[in-house]
Amino acid sequence: GMLMDNIATLDAIEHLQERLLAGDLSHLDERSPNTVNSVVRVVMALLRFCFTRKWIAAMPHVEKLDTDEVMKGRPISEAEFQQMLDSTESVVGASPAASWKFALQILWGSAFRIGDLMDFSWNDPRHIHPVWGRSQDDHPTLAIPSSQKNGKTQEIPMLPELAELLLTIPEGQRSGWVANPEPVEFDCSGSEESFRPSSADIQQLSKKYRTSAIAAACRVSAASVRRWQQHDANSDQRKLCKEIPAEVVARIRRNADRAPGEKLRKSSERLTKERVGRVISKIGEAAGIEVQVEDSRLTKRQKFASAHDIRRGVAQRLINHGVSAETLKVIMRHKNFATTERHYGAIRSAQKAAAEIATKLSSAQNSAFVGGLVGGMKKAPQLNAAELEVLKSLVSKL
Repeated sequence: GMLMDNIATLDAIEHLQERLLAGDLSHLDERSPNTVNSVVRVVMALLRFCFTRKWIAAMPHVEKLDTDEVMKGRPISEAEFQQMLDSTESVVGASPAASWKFALQILWGSAFRIGDLMDFSWNDPRHIHPVWGRSQDDHPTLAIPSSQKNGKTQEIPMLPELAELLLTIPEGQRSGWVANPEPVEFDCSGSEESFRPSSADIQQLSKKYRTSAIAAACRVSAASVRRWQQHDANSDQRKLCKEIPAEVVARIRRNADRAPGEKLRKSSERLTKERVGRVISKIGEAAGIEVQVEDSRLTKRQKFASAHDIRRGVAQRLINHGVSAETLKVIMRHKNFATTERHYGAIRSAQKAAAEIATKLSSAQNSAFVGGLVGGMKKAPQLNAAELEVLKSLVSKL
């Protein structure tokens, strides 16, 4: 029975900001201010729509949260990407490892977002797909439908690494999805340590302990706990306890709805982009590639390499090879050049400055004077008195 006017208020939007920051309905205990601003921006777009149709009397003036304009992560290097490939099997298992490595290599050769990776088709025009060119002189490209993030239909250059990777697949197998990571291997009998508490215990735990604490005690993921909880979303995770005492864990284990070792089911459906993104982040963690250090002053949590950090690594590689900012914008498919400049302009400037310094210093070190003339790397020998007189005589005759 509520009307839009009831929720289109400053108090309501600020309350939404607080709950989003606290991590409500998220697989993490907290959200970053950048993420909250993105969500609130969508809400404000809806309110503007309502205002133009006079469904609400006024637009609330909501202040954006203060954010750090730098990347939430960093570009990873080629060596770090190889570490991720080497760590893949330890995370996903031996059988699915090849499909996950292939997906990672596509990311490294394309600058795709995780959604692009899972929308990459061999030949379906409704999805991202390769265009191989009509003659030997044509370069391969990628056709991008308007369903992508920036809302534009585009055709962009295909990076050589991606073209080489795709051509390794036999023509008879080039149908359907290009990347199709297989479900991660796990013990279908369930872990001897993991269990699901009773509904009553879940409700009680949720009032006192953080989601991450419940997940650690039950030996499951935080996402699993959030699916269990189904409680009101008003608890502030930041004010809850971070660890459950051992005696409490023992009690809830005895009353568990799913006992340790109970049979689990393994899904055969294609993985979602969210699931693939989480697994890739686990691979980055297993490889030990830290891209953001925890800093409580800036509300930053520790972060390991993700699919988006691979995308940043591709951009860094292109910058290092002298690709222009305009071309980089096309490859990254940023809606506005300002996005390219904000995230990668500083990197480009730093690279240019470093190259200039290296050139200048190298030139200075190679400018040894030999007899008054610029010579090579060797130190100039000193002229004796007789040689100096001959030189003066030659100069006076010029």
